[in-house]
Amino acid sequence: MHVSDADQRPQPATQEQEPGNGEFPQRAAQLCTAILGQPAGQLREFLPTHRGKCYRAGLGVVKVQEILKVFLLLLIAVAMAPESGAGQTDLAEPGATFRDCEDCPEMVVVPPGRFLMGSPDSEAGRMAHEGPQRQVTISKPMAVSRFEVTVGQYARFVDETGHDSGDACVVWAGVDGGSVVQGKNWQDPNFPQADDHPVVCISWNDARAYIEWLGRTTGKPYRFLSESEWEYMARAGTTTRYSFGDSEEGICGYANVPDLSAEPVTQGSNWQYVNCDDGYGVQSAPVGSYAPNAFGLHDVHGNVWEWTEDCYHDSFVGAPSDGAPRLSDECATRVVKGGSLSAPAYLSRSAVRFFGALEFLPESDKLLLGEFRNFNLGLRVARNLD
Repeated sequence: MHVSDADQRPQPATQEQEPGNGEFPQRAAQLCTAILGQPAGQLREFLPTHRGKCYRAGLGVVKVQEILKVFLLLLIAVAMAPESGAGQTDLAEPGATFRDCEDCPEMVVVPPGRFLMGSPDSEAGRMAHEGPQRQVTISKPMAVSRFEVTVGQYARFVDETGHDSGDACVVWAGVDGGSVVQGKNWQDPNFPQADDHPVVCISWNDARAYIEWLGRTTGKPYRFLSESEWEYMARAGTTTRYSFGDSEEGICGYANVPDLSAEPVTQGSNWQYVNCDDGYGVQSAPVGSYAPNAFGLHDVHGNVWEWTEDCYHDSFVGAPSDGAPRLSDECATRVVKGGSLSAPAYLSRSAVRFFGALEFLPESDKLLLGEFRNFNLGLRVARNLD
């Protein structure tokens, strides 16, 4: 049987019926107060059984159009209202992505965890300074740039700050390898590039200046990755040589490394090529051209080496186990990770670690100041979430 709205209203009687206290949250009474313009003391609780109505003492039920809609909007607003520390809860969800500004790097939330850093003695291609293996704990989530910092992103930094990134860079010079060439820099690394290519020919100091500018611009705590954080995010839970497995046969889908397209321009050298052809030869590929790892991060193998915070040491003996960077008073060189477009596939393994190649500029004190620049060396950034 249909029951009309009128059938459900409190009926006039000798003693007026009033809804009992506690039938709905006090916030609803405050809402009715605001809508009806009456002092709170003259209102009772919202009456949920009377849709779209408020009860006011002495007048029975007073109808207010769309009261429920307004009430629901209020509840939504309360639920979404920022509180102290709010905003980071959603960002702490592993895999979440965000940008802090239009030209900022896209960031991916990487979960905390524990992993075995370095390589075992049995790993093919292993070098002695990749050990001894050790457990490292990353205790907090962090955000890591999905891609290497691009030419376009770095250009905005230079445009806004006037930063001088030097006018000499180690570039590919044919079968003789790399050599320092005046007039080559991040804008012209001796191969064609666009805004979506990874920026190269930037020193560690250039990278630091970019990160500091990014922090000032956004008000967010951007920073370098430590070496252990870098390996953790690159492995993405794996213990294999690469994030995609042990075999180099799969690397063509994940990394820009020397392949058959590089052979024509490197003949006479001792380069090792993988059996595929991505068409990039001896130059970088646009970021994101290859498949990501399990954390959703691209180009953790190949394309360009990436600067880290750590000072280079020749083993992990005495290194922090909490993900912190390993520093020293005299930091002559910084660790670079990831391999590159000019490094054979085995040098793109997750455990591989290198440093600024001192042999290019043995006479230059600038190397000791973090001024080494190379056509295959760029940057990936991190950001704290708390």
